[in-house]
Amino acid sequence: MIALSSLLISVNGLMFRSIESASEWQVIFARQLCFMPAVLIFLLIQYGRALPRTVIQVGWPGLLGGVSLALANTGFFVALSHTTVANTLFTLSSAPLITAVLARAFLKERVARGTLLAIVFAMVGIAVMVWDGLSTDSVVGTITALGCATCFALFVIALRIGKDRRMLPTSLIGAALGTVIGLVGADFDYALSARDFAICFVWGAGIVSTVHIIFTAASRYVLGAEIMLITLIEFTLGPVWVWLAFGEKPSSTALVGGLLVLSAVAGRTLLLMRAQIR
Repeated sequence: MIALSSLLISVNGLMFRSIESASEWQVIFARQLCFMPAVLIFLLIQYGRALPRTVIQVGWPGLLGGVSLALANTGFFVALSHTTVANTLFTLSSAPLITAVLARAFLKERVARGTLLAIVFAMVGIAVMVWDGLSTDSVVGTITALGCATCFALFVIALRIGKDRRMLPTSLIGAALGTVIGLVGADFDYALSARDFAICFVWGAGIVSTVHIIFTAASRYVLGAEIMLITLIEFTLGPVWVWLAFGEKPSSTALVGGLLVLSAVAGRTLLLMRAQIR
């Protein structure tokens, strides 16, 4: 189920590049607008009349997680507008390592030596992609993607802080905030072509909502290290779909940087899995 969710979400870049005329802000608004009712319906089925109380009980961790998720989704689309899908996804794959650093700061979790080594490799890879961006006018996109990865890491930290309560409503909070951010960013111009809105509907109400539901359900039964390894499917296949469909080929320098980041995350994950098996 986690592999399926990673496979489904790997089309993010492909869906965005398929948009005909809508701006990134209009896409943020429309996708989140379609995603929000789907999440709400699922939560209503799960909690019924207890939903308002369930949303309130997430407290400040849920609010932090919702804000972080909304900013992460916003940063993702802004990054895609300024750099290639490959650069964006390769940079985003550093999120597990950033999470480890934040977990040390906020949760007092120890950062293992292997994790520190992986962070160094990942940062070198991101530096290579930023350097590549200086020569291709995409440095803003790469830096934005790094900020996006940080926000995703904060989202995970918020979920860990609130692990003693039901945190799924955090996705609803993030979707609502994302809708507002997209609308304001678009200067309240919410009019999309029928084709672009259809893409956002399939994307938000169909793909993204399905990914959230099955990932949340499956994550209870799979080791955390294994989850991180499986989700690398998204970051490796995402650029491939765009390359095949639109010929958006990443530069050789970006591929080297991306390989360093992916290798760092995969290596750290395999070491964690080995330790857990022992």
